[in-house]
Amino acid sequence: MAIKGVNVCIYGLNRSLGVTVHSIKEKILQPVASIADEVHFYAAFNVTVCGGFSSQRSGEGLSRICDDQQDLLPNFEIQLVDQDDFDAGFDLVGVLAYGDHYKDSGSSILNMMRALNALQKCYNSIPLHARDSFPTIFLRPDLDIVDDIDLEFLLSLARGSSVIVPGWQFFGGVNDRFAIAAPGKPSAIYANRLSTIFQYLKLTCRPFHSENYLFDVLNLTNLRILPIVQTRFVRVRAGQSFHPETIQQEHLRPTASAESWSFLTNQLMTMHRRLREAGERIAAFKVDQVNLEQKVESLEAELQAFKRKVKRLRVKLKNLRDC
Repeated sequence: MAIKGVNVCIYGLNRSLGVTVHSIKEKILQPVASIADEVHFYAAFNVTVCGGFSSQRSGEGLSRICDDQQDLLPNFEIQLVDQDDFDAGFDLVGVLAYGDHYKDSGSSILNMMRALNALQKCYNSIPLHARDSFPTIFLRPDLDIVDDIDLEFLLSLARGSSVIVPGWQFFGGVNDRFAIAAPGKPSAIYANRLSTIFQYLKLTCRPFHSENYLFDVLNLTNLRILPIVQTRFVRVRAGQSFHPETIQQEHLRPTASAESWSFLTNQLMTMHRRLREAGERIAAFKVDQVNLEQKVESLEAELQAFKRKVKRLRVKLKNLRDC
């Protein structure tokens, strides 16, 4: 299936891109480049003056931020986002006034806001015509993609008001680590949700929760949430510490609806694969048919030549007999 264009947006901290980039290229970038007529690869990475970061929730003490993103992603338009500048201007106290769901003095919430800031800057760097015309794949750089992902199938569903997300680890909301959003409004709402944080908190009067917030934003704007990505990912922390998504302690058992989505997704992907394979066989048969038709035409031409030759020989034979 020919796809007119695709945007890819990678955002956040470069804590382990040297480890994850191979799977990102193999499972995302190369397939996109092979099926889309036009591609737009953009990335935004948070950086600090000290060159380090820490995350209490993930168990990462002061760790070094890698700076090899341009070498690893040579085909990307990359911008570096000043995390210190963002921290200085962000009203963390205003967010914590509604409570701290993660119970770590706002450390986790601030890291989430930093990621949303990088996401917003990355997406809005993509040319406007591409944002309005093509679906966008949103991906964190610390995710190692374990399984194959049928991008052609998923991109075929990224239209209208659809936002396609993983069907695992949604924690009562929507998984916010990977998404494929339809062009225009769905992609813009997904990418720019930092701008509605305070409006949302004032409306709900609840502590900020990343997955719940994403669900509410998409739902309140009448977007169609499709939790059908079954591909497994592994988070790679600083120091190459692997955290498989399927064994995190915070993982919750999928609801019946998610299990139904998983079942339907597998069925749809199987049907899509079989249709594609059937299409490939039909195309091969058509090529064989053309070759056979050309061979038949060639044989018919040879037959006509033989008939003419036989006719001439008969004439010669008759002349010889008359002599």
